[in-house]
Amino acid sequence: MEKKLPILLASCLIAGTLLAGCGSNSSEDNSSQTENNSPSTGMENNSVTEDSAGGEGAGNVSADSGVQENKSVNLDEGINTVLTNLEELKSTLENASDDFGKINDLGMSIDSSWDEIESQIEENYPDEYKTIEESLYPLIDEAKKDKPDADKMNQLLDETVKKMNEFKEKMAT
Repeated sequence: MEKKLPILLASCLIAGTLLAGCGSNSSEDNSSQTENNSPSTGMENNSVTEDSAGGEGAGNVSADSGVQENKSVNLDEGINTVLTNLEELKSTLENASDDFGKINDLGMSIDSSWDEIESQIEENYPDEYKTIEESLYPLIDEAKKDKPDADKMNQLLDETVKKMNEFKEKMAT
């Protein structure tokens, strides 16, 4: 019993020291995270100073122009992706209108591909955006139902494809 007591005390002391050490590391991590999350840090102030000195102002303008060009390329690709997904849905409705799982998946694909270009169209072409969405969102909603109505979907699908093709033609001019 005499030998067990010092070993027990030493074990408790070592465990307490380890736990105290671990606890101090996490509080240090939290304080450094708090410093990094603060609204203004030295780096942000330095970058503002560099920008206000005019050293990189012209470079940022051309970089923004490049982003605009990439957006239009991505918009064209995005429109093609949405149209491809719409054509796949049309084919599925013609050949396997009772395959609700595939129709649901295609509805989600159309939704996600539209989401990728939606904000660009809404910003730059608000009238066309509204026109397309009048048939697109009901189509997506119907496609996601447990038992979608094929006749209703075909009508919405034809309207949406027509609107998307008209928009694509307008983009080309």
